[in-house]
Amino acid sequence: MLNNTLNPAQLEAIKHTTGPLLIVAGAGTGKTTVIAEKIAYLVNTQKIPAKNILAVTFTEKATAEMSDRVSALLPDGGLDATVCTFHSLGRRILETHGLEVGLPNNFKVLNDIEAWLLVRQNLERFNLDYYRPLGNPAKFIHALLKHFGRCKDELITPEKYLAHAENLQLDGDSSSLPLARNDNDGESDALIQKRTAELSSAYHLYNQILLENDCLDFSDLIFYTVKLLRERPNILKIYQNIWPNILVDEFQDTNWAQYELIKLLAKGREDTVGLTVVGDDDQSIYKFRGASVANILQFSTDFPKSKQVVLTENYRSGQTILDYAHNFITLNNPDRLEAKLGLDKKLISATKKFATVEFSNPTSASAEGEEIAKNILALKKKNDLGWSDFAVLCRTHQIVDQILPSLTSRGIPTVSAGASGYLRTGAALNCLAAFKLADNYHESPAVYRLLNSVIYDLPYEDASKLALFVKRKSVSLYQAVKAGVNGEIKLSTAGQICTAKFLADTAKLSVDAKTEPAIKVLYNFLENSGYLKKLADAPEKNYRDIMALQALFDYLEKFQSDNPDTGVGAWLKYYEYALEAGETGEAEADSADGVPVLTIHSAKGLEFEYVFIPSLVDLRFPAVNRSEAIELPSELVNEKVLPEDDAHLEEERRLFYVALTRAKSGVFLSGAKDYGGAREKKLSRFVSELEKTNKVKLNDHSLTPSSERRGKATISPPARGGDEGAVRAITTPQTFSFSQISTYQSCPWQYRYKFILHIPTLGKGVFSFGHTLHLTLQKFYERLIALNSARQGELFDAPHISPPARGGDEEGVGAITVASLEELLELYRANWQDDWFYSAENKARYRAEGETILKNFYAINTKAGWTIPLGLETGFRFKVAGADFKGQIDRIDRQADGKIRLIDYKTGRPKTTLTFNDKLQLLVYQWAATSISALAQMGEIGTLSYFYLNDGTEMDFIGAEKDLAKTAATVEEIIKKIQARDFTSTPDKETCANCDFRDICEFRK
Repeated sequence: MLNNTLNPAQLEAIKHTTGPLLIVAGAGTGKTTVIAEKIAYLVNTQKIPAKNILAVTFTEKATAEMSDRVSALLPDGGLDATVCTFHSLGRRILETHGLEVGLPNNFKVLNDIEAWLLVRQNLERFNLDYYRPLGNPAKFIHALLKHFGRCKDELITPEKYLAHAENLQLDGDSSSLPLARNDNDGESDALIQKRTAELSSAYHLYNQILLENDCLDFSDLIFYTVKLLRERPNILKIYQNIWPNILVDEFQDTNWAQYELIKLLAKGREDTVGLTVVGDDDQSIYKFRGASVANILQFSTDFPKSKQVVLTENYRSGQTILDYAHNFITLNNPDRLEAKLGLDKKLISATKKFATVEFSNPTSASAEGEEIAKNILALKKKNDLGWSDFAVLCRTHQIVDQILPSLTSRGIPTVSAGASGYLRTGAALNCLAAFKLADNYHESPAVYRLLNSVIYDLPYEDASKLALFVKRKSVSLYQAVKAGVNGEIKLSTAGQICTAKFLADTAKLSVDAKTEPAIKVLYNFLENSGYLKKLADAPEKNYRDIMALQALFDYLEKFQSDNPDTGVGAWLKYYEYALEAGETGEAEADSADGVPVLTIHSAKGLEFEYVFIPSLVDLRFPAVNRSEAIELPSELVNEKVLPEDDAHLEEERRLFYVALTRAKSGVFLSGAKDYGGAREKKLSRFVSELEKTNKVKLNDHSLTPSSERRGKATISPPARGGDEGAVRAITTPQTFSFSQISTYQSCPWQYRYKFILHIPTLGKGVFSFGHTLHLTLQKFYERLIALNSARQGELFDAPHISPPARGGDEEGVGAITVASLEELLELYRANWQDDWFYSAENKARYRAEGETILKNFYAINTKAGWTIPLGLETGFRFKVAGADFKGQIDRIDRQADGKIRLIDYKTGRPKTTLTFNDKLQLLVYQWAATSISALAQMGEIGTLSYFYLNDGTEMDFIGAEKDLAKTAATVEEIIKKIQARDFTSTPDKETCANCDFRDICEFRK
């Protein structure tokens, strides 16, 4: 049944199920609701199987939100519907069919920094002249990579680019050659042509290097998927059959390649395909990363029988805000859908709330920040709001970093993903100092940082004595510390203790650095120095530092898995390159309560009660038009529908429009007279454009007409700085897993360290070994399914679930084609996880043991008969105690009696008897499989099986009704205790001996 709160336009969009549909969804009009409700309508009312629905979004966050909405609307939690990002869609298709276009089996996807590092390491192979200056050979790597990405977004193959360069050489036409900006003044055509040849050759080599290293970049995921579907019509047909119903969110943000992928999936049925695209041309703000507003403008031409539905009922903002925003954005006419298609996009508020838009012109940047802080504190007190009801939305990361100190200095907690990521936090810089000391004792800046950090907290007077000794004796600071410990410098008692501890810790640090990987060197230092314990003892106060350390450890783990040399020296070199590449360790904004201080781009899709938009001055917002450092030749660009006015200005207006429409009750605009420099800053043209389009004049620092200004808060500074926000609350998880349940059962305090505080830990070789075997068997069975796919009717039916076998005796018996033992062992070698073994000998023993295990596994199944699985790594999600519970089942088979067998692989020592807690994991799987209809439809559960890989034995059982009731009660009780923040420790000697946090836990036995 459809939600009875849906408005007529939303209902019209949801019920249109035949033929293409363009939903023009203005800001705050409930587009996510419409997409989720449409999926539910297709499944529940139109009886379309969920597995035949594809919904594509742009970010993992949007995917998670969409999945949650769909899960709440469908009885089976939407398990079968494919909700994913464009890139994960491409990855899924290429992982299955990449060999068809010459891609490696197990490709790795590089992020921007990793791609930069790959080019930097292979720079000598590129035949570059202009684009590799002698004084700074890495200068153009970022520009080149962005250029290559734009090529792939436009589906320009290396061969096409090489041919274009060759044609330019032949005809001498240089009218639209790719150049570094402003560098073609007075240059000869011959030189310009040479640069084009340089770029085309570099593009070709870059792609070759990627494939040599079994890598793809993000743009490749769409580029090669389109290539595959164009060149292999049989494979295209498979996916057209799987997904006759396609929904695309944020369609205005698609690039040429992404739109081409959607058109391919709709190919041959343009008039009848169940294609719904949802977007708003006024919110197209990602042109800098290849998005083409032309796509949404072109849709009606590409699908001439498409229907348009416009959503204009806004559930977020007061009408004043909507009027200002709409009147302002009409300046982009005629390059808007409203003008081109004759639509009415004026938003009407459903909230009927009073709203205000105000402007101020403070004297300086610091006064602007102070004014924002005062406004937040006054409005929070007056309206009983939370910190997250406010947001400061900035045009650039630089402005974010300028605003933050004004808020934090007044005790206002902030949530930010500014220009300075976790690699620039104090905690991460302390770790870097430790690494530098491990590499070289005499790094005086590193010694100084650590001694003056919270780790050692050297008294100021002692620090001054050490500094004086360094100058007088011309020695390193480390030598001065030794002199202090030896009594040559008279230090205070606290200083003597501090420096002695420092020398002991750095000595151990140096010893570890000779043999241990960088990540273990750091962990040992954090533990030995007491830094981990200090952080864990005051988690609310140290929240940011703890999250920074966790992110740094994730980064180190990735370095360890990607590099054969994992020592401190190799890490420091890698880190140096990463910083050169522009890496700052940007992390997602945390979930704790605070005022978000974000760029407008990162605020897309969010909403707040009050929004502050600072730095509205000339050259800041709208920002200066910085065209691409290396532009594509116009002959190779596919976009044909180009704006008739200034494209950059129109994009900046859309960005301002997005910022305005994030607010529910109030927008506070500001632009200071002085941000440094000799002249007073000129106000942004957007201020005067707001005045002009809304027929108002600046009056008493307000853009709101005086007749509408009622009930306004009187803003005055609080008596003191507002310490209430200085300590932030640590939140509990919103999603749970069996791993969390098991950890809590072991010890709630251990759970707190691991899942609440996120204290970093080291991995273990046995876990790497187990993951290797799991991944190997998953890949092997995927290969088995592919080899027998013709018998199954389809390649696969649903996300996370491999294709079920079709037909009677084909579901597990008969002549099944199986890959060879050597292929199984080759998969093992290709998927080997090389991390966390405590010695080379230990690693070699595990590696040999793995081959023995797999040979035994192959022999057992060859003798007993192979089975085509119904599911591999089958994901599930359902509600428990009001929270999401997620898990993955290793393998699902059908037994000879037609019942279902749920299998979990174990690499530990086989057990002779199983307690209830031993059985709990598979009992949870049985509970899920009987609760979620998509799993329940497979059949009755006949067996739960732990398969012990070490010796090939199995422990089989099945849960009775009382077992499932006890399972539900146990899991629900634990989740409720976690939600109630009950982390009472339950220490015992065995648990504590195996606990990763034993050295920082005060309850250890």
